[in-house]
Amino acid sequence: TDCYGYCAMAAGHLDLVVEAGLAPYDILPLIPIVEAAGGIITDWEGKTVETASCVVAAGDARVHDAALKLLADR
Repeated sequence: TDCYGYCAMAAGHLDLVVEAGLAPYDILPLIPIVEAAGGIITDWEGKTVETASCVVAAGDARVHDAALKLLADR
């Protein structure tokens, strides 16, 4: 989704962004945008995202938790 999906999620137009195959330069600029909007952004295991290639970003903690549970079952 590149940056558009994350910004749309931060603006409240999407609930969730799930992506894989990212490089640090793909995600690092988006962390402050998501977090400043009150969102949560982690890797697929709920860990810090700075070096992750698989990312989950959500505007709500409940949605984020549900996504992590679904990804854990994959």
